[in-house]
Amino acid sequence: MFAMNTSISILNHLESIFRNVQRAVATGEVGSTEEPARNAKGDSVKWFDLAADEAVSAYLEEHFPYPVVLLSEEGSPREFGTGQPEFTVVLDPVDGSDNFARGMAPVGMAVALIPQSYPISVETVRYALVGNLVTGQMCTAERGSGAFCGGKQIRTGTCNVLTSAMISCEMNHFVMRAPLANVLSRARGVRALGCATQAITLVASGSIDAHLDLRGRLTPENFLAPSLILTEAGGTISESEGEPIPEITDMTQRFSIIASGSPEFHSVLVQQLKGDNACA
Repeated sequence: MFAMNTSISILNHLESIFRNVQRAVATGEVGSTEEPARNAKGDSVKWFDLAADEAVSAYLEEHFPYPVVLLSEEGSPREFGTGQPEFTVVLDPVDGSDNFARGMAPVGMAVALIPQSYPISVETVRYALVGNLVTGQMCTAERGSGAFCGGKQIRTGTCNVLTSAMISCEMNHFVMRAPLANVLSRARGVRALGCATQAITLVASGSIDAHLDLRGRLTPENFLAPSLILTEAGGTISESEGEPIPEITDMTQRFSIIASGSPEFHSVLVQQLKGDNACA
């Protein structure tokens, strides 16, 4: 484990990376205005995706104190720094890009640091930051040291009753089946935010009680950083059947997830959603 001063330094660097991204997407400053049609996932790449990615790359090259390998949805793996990489950096430069393009919130940035010798998984993320590009609020976590938003430690909510729960659920690009429709119809409230990084950190802070994305569309950069913040705040994340999210072998892998504020409520949701596919 790194020394405390080292951990503080790394989290400070992650905060600086976020501020640089926030400035880049606010000003529209980007080195190249030529946009590739699609990224490795097949999604369209917009100017602000490139601006954010370039801001992170520049910071890693010029200021980050450790050599790293950067994995981002906007390009192939890239190495920064001198010597053997010490971390793998998994970046989601602009999450909620459709929201951003239409001037809507929420929009997030997420970065996860994994020791280079470890496999990529939700269990191996050591440091994480998820920032809100609209409000500027940052949530951070170091494994074993708790989760913090705006400098204050956060904990998940205690709701474990479906009829009292506020649930976030992504519903675009799929046909809802009966088990999921039943869960949503019984919940106290339902929101569709269009931004996984922000939705999962809202579960971590107790603002909502669970986030469901059962479409089989999420890729690792969407959930690796917020998963550490969630679990350090007391929450639980799994695949849709309740199984642990497996190791990542390819950044284009697609997942369905359930993120909940407590193990008890997580079990309730998994049981409610079992017995039939929740989406087609």
